[in-house]
Amino acid sequence: MEEKIFVQMTEKALFDFMLFHTYSKFAGFLSNVLGMAVAFIGIILTIMNKATIGQLVLYLVAAASFVSFTPIQLKMRAKKQMQTNAEYKESCSYLFRKENLTRVQGECETVFEWNQIEKVVSTPKTIGFYYGPDKALIVPKECFENRFVQIMQIVMQNVDMSKVNVR
Repeated sequence: MEEKIFVQMTEKALFDFMLFHTYSKFAGFLSNVLGMAVAFIGIILTIMNKATIGQLVLYLVAAASFVSFTPIQLKMRAKKQMQTNAEYKESCSYLFRKENLTRVQGECETVFEWNQIEKVVSTPKTIGFYYGPDKALIVPKECFENRFVQIMQIVMQNVDMSKVNVR
């Protein structure tokens, strides 16, 4: 069995995947906790009359900065990657076979044996096939069209179930 899909990365899909990748790590989670802690401290100090309303506003602005910095940075990075990285800028195709997963872009063909796939993850807009700690093949879900089930059956038959996290 073999399934072929054509992929054109979008800025939205890349941003979605980058958000997942960042916030699935401890540092991404920590930036949100830090932002919420700053807001909480500001509110508590104001309730205890140890901070003025003006100081509370500063605490809340600082909290909003901590919470929004990462998504804004990732949005800009996704836009830049779409403009400069040929891997995302140009379309490609993926061949899902029992033997391997093959990425074809222009004249370049890259074959990934299934044992090279370290994990498969799902985000709201993408499926990511990690082949290294920070290396992944990113496929927007819309590119699967009506072949999602058939392709995921090939993946599930060839990648250890403990490595697959697709909803």
